[in-house]
Amino acid sequence: MLSPNAMPSRAERTAFRMVGGEALVMVIDRRELHRLNQVGARVFELCDGATPLLGIVAAVVREFAIDIDTARADVERFVTELGQAGALCLEAEGR
Repeated sequence: MLSPNAMPSRAERTAFRMVGGEALVMVIDRRELHRLNQVGARVFELCDGATPLLGIVAAVVREFAIDIDTARADVERFVTELGQAGALCLEAEGR
């Protein structure tokens, strides 16, 4: 489980583009392409190294009208998966 104060940030060797309404994340060193839905794209945008996980969850709740428990579980799972894929860096606290 990630700390609510974790500050996820995009990995340096990652490219993020919106192409034809679809969000694409390329992990350059692994040559992997990840397609993101609308919520995933927003979460990825918010992974700026300055917004804590709890702030990302709050934005998802506000912008997508989802309950906080579901949002927290989904955001944690998404951030963890993209961290394992090399697209995000997960820091325990702020820099």
